[in-house]
Amino acid sequence: MKRIAIQGLKGSFHHEAALHHFGDRITLNECETFRGVVNQVIEGEADFGLMAIENSLAGCIIPNYTLLRKGGLTICGEVILQVKMNLMVYNGTNITDVAEIQSHQMAIRQCSNFLDNHEKLRVVESFDTAGSARHIKENKLSQVAAIASSLAAKTYDLTILQSGIENKESFTRFLVLTKAPNQADEETDKASIYLETKHEPGALAKVLTAVSDLSVNLSKLQSHPVSGWERTYGFFIDLEFSDSGQEGKVFQELASLSEVIENLGVYKKGKIYE
Repeated sequence: MKRIAIQGLKGSFHHEAALHHFGDRITLNECETFRGVVNQVIEGEADFGLMAIENSLAGCIIPNYTLLRKGGLTICGEVILQVKMNLMVYNGTNITDVAEIQSHQMAIRQCSNFLDNHEKLRVVESFDTAGSARHIKENKLSQVAAIASSLAAKTYDLTILQSGIENKESFTRFLVLTKAPNQADEETDKASIYLETKHEPGALAKVLTAVSDLSVNLSKLQSHPVSGWERTYGFFIDLEFSDSGQEGKVFQELASLSEVIENLGVYKKGKIYE
């Protein structure tokens, strides 16, 4: 039984992503924060951590990259999950009974169109989508609804009043984290890198040209301000390879063009689960 640290509770989207990646023979270590996830892996309380890193609607979660780097953890996998939002209530509750909707701020943002059409309902932010569902179940709340996954409805035995209330198709990418180092093999075809370019004109262009010359696909480029007086930037980069030999070559080339470079992990490109 693998011990998996997740942000949130059973029934959360992190739980759903963990089931897709590891199967159902897992023990969940529920954490209230992403920092808690990282700390559990660092301290050996969990074998792996699962952490959301970006959403197709809300964008990249930069603080999580910072947690990953400071904790010295390694990315060993990824999961891309289509996030489907559902409005759920305590069994026997009708939509006309509902006066309040609870959920995580991200879920609320992704369902803004639905909520705009129900503006008389009070919207309350919570730390977790599944936590909102559990709160309703434990307290037998008949005037409160939650926005969460269908897994949360099943886990806490709630009734789904309406499915698919998200604004449009939404996908969240989750990183699988480990304390152990990893290296490229025949199965790995993706790498995540952090680098800080030299503070001179054309520095980033040289990096992009080097990646292109090696026929490597750059699938992500995210800037991040570096602390200090001068307005310099670091970059989180995702690279996809057609063969494992490219990883070493591109890392060596980028190292020669960078002031700072860190290999955050080499892993197999994740599947998309709908």
